[in-house]
Amino acid sequence: MYLFTLLSVLFMTSSCIENPEYKGVSNFKIDEINKDKISFNIDVSAYNLNGYKLKVRKSHFKLYLNDEYIGNAHLLQKYKMKKKTTTLDNVPVEVFLEKGMLFSLMKIASRGSVKVRIEGILKASVIGLPVRTHIDQTKNINMKDLNINLGQFLKL
Repeated sequence: MYLFTLLSVLFMTSSCIENPEYKGVSNFKIDEINKDKISFNIDVSAYNLNGYKLKVRKSHFKLYLNDEYIGNAHLLQKYKMKKKTTTLDNVPVEVFLEKGMLFSLMKIASRGSVKVRIEGILKASVIGLPVRTHIDQTKNINMKDLNINLGQFLKL
């Protein structure tokens, strides 16, 4: 009976997870930048549609800006999302850039708006059980809202 209950809970949590709904970003701060990678912190706002808490684990995503593949983004630490709530949390991210992409990033940063797409496997834990779900989300971001200092790009 215990095994059946455990398997039922495992099946329900792993098959019924809904992707968090991305709401926006703010407080963009570059920590390190070079021709191979960019490390930064950003506040991410996302709504957890699920009726249970999610613990988002370190995950890897493909990052596209204006439909151009930039590189692989890595979430560097875990964070928690309460159930049926919008969570605002500071997330450290490291992006390993495609060859020659730094100049393209400087041009994109100088524009007014950019279309950001992340695609990959979101790793999370639900009730202590690991789950993975594929996400593919696109959002338009006003670059002025991020307060990007182009001088940060020039400190190479």
